[in-house]
Amino acid sequence: MRQNWLFFALILITLGFTACQDELSQEQASQSETVVHDHRTCGHDHHMTKLMQNEEYRLMREEMLLNFEEEKSKVETRALCSDPVVIPVAVHFQSISNPNASCLISLAQSQIQVLNDDFQGKNSDISKWQNAASNFPGVSNGETCIKFVLADKGHPNGYGLGDGDLAVTINKTSGDQVNQWAGYINFFVRPNTGVLGYSPLGGAGNGDGVVIDAAAFGTGNGCGTVSPDSPYNLGRTLTHELGHFLNLDHIWGSAGCGGGDAVNDTPNQDDENYGCPNIPIASCGSNDLSMNYMDYTNDACMYMFSAGQSTRMENWVSSNLANVTSNASSVISGSTGGGTGGGTGGGGTTVVCAKPTGVSATSLSETSVKITWEAQPEAIKYRIRYRKQGTTSWSFKTMVTTSKTLTALQANTTYEYQVRTRCPQGWTGYTTKKTVKTQAATEGGGGGSTLNTITLKLKFDDYPEETSFELENEQGQIVASGGPYGSANPGSIKTAVFNIPDGFYTLYVDDAYGDGICCDYGNGYIKLKDINNTTFASDNGNFGYWTYLDFEVYDNVATFINLKKDEKATNLMTKTKDTSSN
Repeated sequence: MRQNWLFFALILITLGFTACQDELSQEQASQSETVVHDHRTCGHDHHMTKLMQNEEYRLMREEMLLNFEEEKSKVETRALCSDPVVIPVAVHFQSISNPNASCLISLAQSQIQVLNDDFQGKNSDISKWQNAASNFPGVSNGETCIKFVLADKGHPNGYGLGDGDLAVTINKTSGDQVNQWAGYINFFVRPNTGVLGYSPLGGAGNGDGVVIDAAAFGTGNGCGTVSPDSPYNLGRTLTHELGHFLNLDHIWGSAGCGGGDAVNDTPNQDDENYGCPNIPIASCGSNDLSMNYMDYTNDACMYMFSAGQSTRMENWVSSNLANVTSNASSVISGSTGGGTGGGTGGGGTTVVCAKPTGVSATSLSETSVKITWEAQPEAIKYRIRYRKQGTTSWSFKTMVTTSKTLTALQANTTYEYQVRTRCPQGWTGYTTKKTVKTQAATEGGGGGSTLNTITLKLKFDDYPEETSFELENEQGQIVASGGPYGSANPGSIKTAVFNIPDGFYTLYVDDAYGDGICCDYGNGYIKLKDINNTTFASDNGNFGYWTYLDFEVYDNVATFINLKKDEKATNLMTKTKDTSSN
């Protein structure tokens, strides 16, 4: 911790400061008391610890992280923002004494303007970055392509709001989860929270949201007991906490120099910074990005997200908040959702990407079942989740086909399953839960014990010694491998026969030099053939360090699923093969 830590520690001890303890609730301090915030405090770590104790939430978060990782893997470069994604928000003032409604609504509007300026990189103090940027090579400020809008129509019943009214409630909600307000990002503002604010790390838009202390919400003079106090009077506390909601960790992460925040362009730092530190201030062998919204500095001294943080937040919105973005057109006048809608077919006919229909399952053996459904327009992929009936943990499978064979199941056992669609605007919900029962075990271990014959034809280029392969099953076990083939003749063909059980497999082929097996030094290729010698999957060998082919096989019927490869590098040194004799 830095030199001013002793000073702050003495203040905290004197005040009996209790931020991030079990009293993170409305009852932890009476309205007659005022909690003084001597430096920035954030309760998201404690909040997440409490949330993760709930098994249903833990499973939901695991799936959300899986969605996020898939979204992150397909984003290569940031595009210019010409059509921001519109996100409907609602502000809920809680336990406010003698509220002035019109003043609170104006305060909410000013806070939303701060959010949009900060997230889009349009804040007036971003000009400070011009002077600071030279201390941070490789870092640029982020311009997040999203827009927060207070909803103004289609409000939930029971809150006294009609069309034309802004989504601002006063003393009509409590807590940090209000299910009636699912489909929005909610901001819960209340006095004496014990910390400046807290949020889940990656929100779901299911009625959850961000909690902000009344002494840190909005800008200006405030409204009675909702009054932003210096140095937290520029609205940046909500910017910080909303960053958490969109899956940003504190910039120092969970382990200081040994960890990080999972964002590549933010330098590691050993701890939080408070106040307004001099720039540069260094730790972990690099300068701290102390002006970042995810540090703990004063409002006036934080003024930027990094480009990597913006991408991470956009990916979270795309992968997990389709329920929020798709709600925009229903609750915001004149909104079409901004960058979130699906396409349209010819003649103006709307193409609706929806949950799978016609979902059914067939029991194939004592260890496998096949689930099928009808294709959906504009579907990118599908996901199945399944579990043994009576258990709580789901298993997940993702595919681009409209069927999936689940293997390695237990005999004579009932399984629950559901399917969902990945549409251009995000994931749909799951279909209604259904069940299927595997066949009873037969004497002698039959039913699913038949092996399938798959043949690999691997043609080398002029450098067989660089080539190797692995065949992996869906449990991540390597069931066959080969190479490198230093003794093989250039241009020869390696044949490998696999006798494997029903299931899903991935064939990896690697090239140690990074220039694949075609086409600079020969014309290698990869072919997978079924029992009838029919090629069902292939690769032309034009890759970099690796390529892989996903396929599924059952009862000797093989189906190609997916191909992915590493791009060949363009700056490799020319190879010269030594043909001299020893």
